[in-house]
Amino acid sequence: MSRMVFEGQKSPFNYEVMDSGSELTYARSLDNDGNILAWTKKHNIVIKYRNSKGGISRYIPDFLLRKKNQTNLELVEIKGEHLKHDPNVDLKAKAALDWCKQRGMSYRLIIA
Repeated sequence: MSRMVFEGQKSPFNYEVMDSGSELTYARSLDNDGNILAWTKKHNIVIKYRNSKGGISRYIPDFLLRKKNQTNLELVEIKGEHLKHDPNVDLKAKAALDWCKQRGMSYRLIIA
């Protein structure tokens, strides 16, 4: 996996590390989106979930967003097309939806 550094204009940090080209493309779109106030990948959110083998795993969503005219935050996960049938993707998404619901947040999974 190659990592890329991006100096986002709406990130509170000097730079953010992207794990894929899809994440980099999405980060650029966030910087250009007038409805996004701020975003980061450095959010320290870890969500525990039961993986497809029955064990407990840790999931770190890709992005945390703050949008204009919304009081709740949003977590966003970017997954490549090749992973759309991976059972752990659905298990992570379900855990994240539950986690966000308990905190008044929203969650979005993007297959890119």
